Amino acid sequence: HGTLIYRQPNATPNVFTVIAELGDIVLPELSRNPFETTTQSEDIDSFQHGVLRRSPVTAAFNFIPTNGTHDHLTGLIKAIIDNLYDGYKFTTPGGLTMITSGQVQKVGPISGPVDGKLSANVTLQMSGKMSINGVIIG
Repeated sequence: HGTLIYRQPNATPNVFTVIAELGDIVLPELSRNPFETTTQSEDIDSFQHGVLRRSPVTAAFNFIPTNGTHDHLTGLIKAIIDNLYDGYKFTTPGGLTMITSGQVQKVGPISGPVDGKLSANVTLQMSGKMSINGVIIG
């Protein structure tokens, strides 16, 4: 409870706005692809790991079509339509802050039940350098 995602559109540098009505959030997994380097003279396998990779960030949210952080004019829908490369900040109650750039990979499915709230999922793909609690990675 209390993990937040902020977006900084390219049009408004240095202005991060929290994405409204967030539900469950899955922050990026950090990994490296393994490459086998075993040679003919070795009797056990050996590996080298490649570049640092991040999985996409996924989040569920209560979809409000007229909210400026969700809509087709300035929000997540606008970001995917225009293929925008924006800044994103992720904060957790435990004090973790990650800042990076990325793009909206997917918005949806948008669910409109007969009885209940509109809801949606968003998938963000990070790209380029990032910072974790002020330390630059990459």
